[in-house]
Amino acid sequence: MGVAVDSPGSVHAPLCVDLDGTLLHGDILWEGIVSLFRTEPLALLLLPFWLMSGMARVKEEVAKRGQIDVTVLPYRAEILSFLVSQREQGRAVILATAAEIGLALRVAAHLGVFDGVFATQEGRNLRGKAKADRLCEEFGEGGYDYIGDSPADVPVWKSSRAAHVVGNQALVRKARAVANVENVFEGRPAKLQTWLSALRVHHWVKNALLFLPLLLAHRFDLRAIRTTTFGFLIFGLCASSIYIFNDLLDLHSDRAHPWKSKRPFASGETSIPAGLLISGLLAASTIALGFLLNVQFGAVLILYIAATLWYSVHLKRIALLDVFVLSGFYVIRIWAGALVANVPLSDWFLAFSLFFFLSLATAKRYSELLHAGALVSSGKSGRSYVEADRAMLMPLGIGCSFAAVIILALYEHNQDLRSLYPKPEPLLLICPIILYWLSRVWLKAGRGELDEDPLTLSIHDPVTYGVAAAILLVMIYSAMPL
Repeated sequence: MGVAVDSPGSVHAPLCVDLDGTLLHGDILWEGIVSLFRTEPLALLLLPFWLMSGMARVKEEVAKRGQIDVTVLPYRAEILSFLVSQREQGRAVILATAAEIGLALRVAAHLGVFDGVFATQEGRNLRGKAKADRLCEEFGEGGYDYIGDSPADVPVWKSSRAAHVVGNQALVRKARAVANVENVFEGRPAKLQTWLSALRVHHWVKNALLFLPLLLAHRFDLRAIRTTTFGFLIFGLCASSIYIFNDLLDLHSDRAHPWKSKRPFASGETSIPAGLLISGLLAASTIALGFLLNVQFGAVLILYIAATLWYSVHLKRIALLDVFVLSGFYVIRIWAGALVANVPLSDWFLAFSLFFFLSLATAKRYSELLHAGALVSSGKSGRSYVEADRAMLMPLGIGCSFAAVIILALYEHNQDLRSLYPKPEPLLLICPIILYWLSRVWLKAGRGELDEDPLTLSIHDPVTYGVAAAILLVMIYSAMPL
C-alpha cells in the first residue's frame, strides 16, 4: 500500500501529512476532473460507472486520463515550511493521502521533503479509517503524528500520538475530543472580495455595451432604461458563470502565468467544487431570468453560453480564430442590448463594432505573448501561438483599427442619420477621436504596458474618460436642432 524510502533515524514519532486541503490548497482529484473537461470531456460521462466500482477506481481513472502538473499546484507555504523544519531536526516525514499513488509519488518527488508515501492504490481508498488502519499497521497505535484538515481525519487523529490541525475552531474541537492537538494552522475561508474577483465583477464594464443601442437610438424613456438595466445585471451574472468555468479550465496555464497565477482559483483561494457549483447555478438562473425578461434575450444568453463554452474547451486553442470569436462576444452584447430594448441596429454599426473589437482582442493576445513569452515557448500557455506571431498580430490589429474607422466614416454619411442628427457633418470628428484611442491602446501594447483586457484597463484610464466625453459632446452638438 505504501511506497517508503530510507528515513533518517529519529527518536521522534514520524510526522504524517495529508495532501488535499492540508499541504495543498484544494483537492487533486478535482484538479484532475477539471483537466478532463479540457482534454477528454466525453470521459466525464464514464464517472458514474467508475464510481460504481468505488472512489479508488475514480481516482485511478482520473489520474490516468487527466493532465496535472504537480510543479505548479498551490501548496500551503506554512505547512511545507513546517515539514522542512521537522525533517531538518531528524524527523521522518510521511505523505499519507487519499490521492492516487502515482500522483502522490509525483508530488513527493517534486517537493523532495518526504521519506515515505502512502496513498490510494489497488482498489483501496486511503481515507478516514482506512488511512488510520494503514498508518497503525506501519507505525503502531499512537506511533505517529498526523496533520489533517477535515472531519474525515478524526479516525486518523484518534489513533495518532498527536494531532496537527489545518482548519477552523470547530474542527479543532473535534480533534481535541480524540487526540492531543499540538499545532493549529488556521484555514482562511474565501472572503467576499475573493469571490467578487472570481466573478470578475470588474469585467462587467464590458456589459455596458448593452446600453449602447439605447444611446445611439436616443431612447431615454424610463421603461427602456429599466429593462436594459435588468438585462445588464442578468448578462453580467451570466458572463461571470463563464469566467469561473474558463478559469477552472485554465488552471494549468494560469498558474504558470506572471499575473493570472494570482487569480482566486489558480492560487487556491477558492475551491474547484464551489466554483463548478456557482458557475452552474448562475448559468441556469440567468437563462431563466433572461427568458422572463425577453424571450429573444434569453435565446441570446443560451447562444452566448454555448459559444463561450465551445471557445473555452476548443476554439481558444486555434490561433487567430480565437480573437475573431472574442470580438464576436462583444458584438453579442450589443445585439442583446438591442433585443432587450427593442431597438433596431444598423448593419453598418455592427460591422464597425466587429472590426473595433477585433482590434482590441488582438491587442489583448499580443500583450499576452509579450508578457508570457517563456510560458508560450514551453507550450503550456493553453494557446497555439508562438512568440514570433507578435510580428503578425500587431499589423492585423492596427489594420482592424483603421477598417473600423473607415466603416464609421462611411456610416456617418448615411442619410438615415438625419432623423437623429440634424447636423450629421460634425459626427466625422468621432473618427479621429476613436482612431487616437485605438492607436494609444496599441502604443501601450507595444511598450508592454497593457497587462489586462483593454476595456477593463480603461476603467482606470483618465484619457479614456476624456475620449468618451469628447465623443458625447460631438453627438450632442450634432443632435441639436439647426
